[in-house]
Amino acid sequence: MQSTQAPPIGPFQPWRYVYRLPALLLLCVPGLPILLLTLMPGIRDWPLAGQPLGRRAQRRYGRIMVTVLGMRLRLIGSLPKPPYLVVANHISWFDIPLLHAAEPMWLVAKDGIRSWPLIGAVARMVGTIFIERGCESSRRRAGRRMAALLRRGKVVGVFPEAGISTTRGVGKFHARLMGPAVRCEVAIVPVAIRYWRDGDIHAERVFGPGTSFLGLLFSMLARPGCEGQIIVGQPIVATDGRRSELARRAQVQVTELYGHAAAC
Repeated sequence: MQSTQAPPIGPFQPWRYVYRLPALLLLCVPGLPILLLTLMPGIRDWPLAGQPLGRRAQRRYGRIMVTVLGMRLRLIGSLPKPPYLVVANHISWFDIPLLHAAEPMWLVAKDGIRSWPLIGAVARMVGTIFIERGCESSRRRAGRRMAALLRRGKVVGVFPEAGISTTRGVGKFHARLMGPAVRCEVAIVPVAIRYWRDGDIHAERVFGPGTSFLGLLFSMLARPGCEGQIIVGQPIVATDGRRSELARRAQVQVTELYGHAAAC
């Protein structure tokens, strides 16, 4: 079994910019318009190898982005057939492309992401549901949008910790965003996210207070590659209990999965 001790932050190696920055530029300039085209109404539902074109393009774009950012996706476990609600721990903005690389989904994210370079543009294109913290009307609108998508057979994802902590581990899951899954009677799927390079590199990848988007991006582009782990738990029947109980059960699973991610 591998050690679960957090390793030191990887060495800063600016020479990695030589190939990662041009690749990122290609992903942004010709890549984004192509992705947008495949997601347009009337085009995104074209069948391609048994799947809608938009879904395949979105996953492929996510996987290319993950690679360009110096990560290798490792999916541990199997995601069920849609629709379902993904509930995941939150470490960094890197969580967003990592989840899309595993399964394209409609993510609920804080409103401030709209203005972020690259990630904000991609988030808007793939239909991210933005929510203003502390705004009840915004939360209700998000809840209605989530329910509508789940009824249409889509996958929706939330980060129920309601924030990012610089401390390793999984925080308390808040129950409010579980409501649409309960109303639509779809499964809640706990998912643990972890970044790994000979140990948990939470300290290197966390998007904590005082950290800028570009600062973390350029730091990551100059670090050695890592593994972006997505560990899938057992689906929870959304009608089996109150929202608070469902949130607690999901939190317990994600906490256990996070702690054992390296040993899977």
